[in-house]
Amino acid sequence: MISSKRLGSRLLCAFIVFGLAAASHSYVLPAKQILNFMVKQFGSVRTLVVLQKTVIYDPTLEGGMSELDETLYYQYPDQFRCEVSTPGGEQVGVVGPDGAIFVINGKIVAEAEDPFDHFKDLLLFRQEDLLLNRLSQLDVNLDFVSLGRYKNKTAYVIGANYPDESVPQAWIEKDTFRPIRYIIRGAASDGTGLEEIEYADYLSLDKDRWYPGHIMFYKDGGLVKMYVLKTFRINPEIPDQLFDIAYLKTVYQPMASTEPPPLPTSDLDEVQKSIRDFSKSFE
Repeated sequence: MISSKRLGSRLLCAFIVFGLAAASHSYVLPAKQILNFMVKQFGSVRTLVVLQKTVIYDPTLEGGMSELDETLYYQYPDQFRCEVSTPGGEQVGVVGPDGAIFVINGKIVAEAEDPFDHFKDLLLFRQEDLLLNRLSQLDVNLDFVSLGRYKNKTAYVIGANYPDESVPQAWIEKDTFRPIRYIIRGAASDGTGLEEIEYADYLSLDKDRWYPGHIMFYKDGGLVKMYVLKTFRINPEIPDQLFDIAYLKTVYQPMASTEPPPLPTSDLDEVQKSIRDFSKSFE
């Protein structure tokens, strides 16, 4: 028969063990603090240019896929530009505080971002308030933060109680505070579909800065696109007009417009010259 003293000691030990276990799982950092740590670990870069290979997976294409080169321009804390040249022409996308503009062959085709365009959110915004606002805009519930596991990594799950994957959420790796996963609403009109972005294989840009070597895009559970980092340049001087959406709207025509260009062709030539000059400095 166990004495009351020994029983009391055992109960006390059990209480301590279970109490510590509960405490270790009960406290999770709030979303703002997690994002603050994430911003800090990215360093204080002013600009970053990334040259990447973009792989498109589509069963209707010959061989089931196609590859193209794409250039991404980050001007921190909140301006972004992407450029891609294909055999069929040139595509440009610019996103900033003043909105967005997407151009194909000199024509404005959209002024709003597609879901997958948001891949840059967790890599671009270098102020936690900007990130908080963007996540809120994408219906990520900032009041919910939990711990989850994804491909053998422990992460903070902002926006959901793990393992719930039915709502928008951002995954930030617990040990490194680097984004590893982003689940957002798709383009379906009813807003029920979700699309997923994965950030993997982080590479060191220098001793203080990292960037994902691969960014994968999933739709309906299948891989539809992948970015592969080829090379990069830290803190290059980028012409401001490349991010000036108001100016670019005076240079490019809307797709449906039949009106003549509001400004001479020389303005478009000037933008293209700025791009060429910058590209030469990159080489």
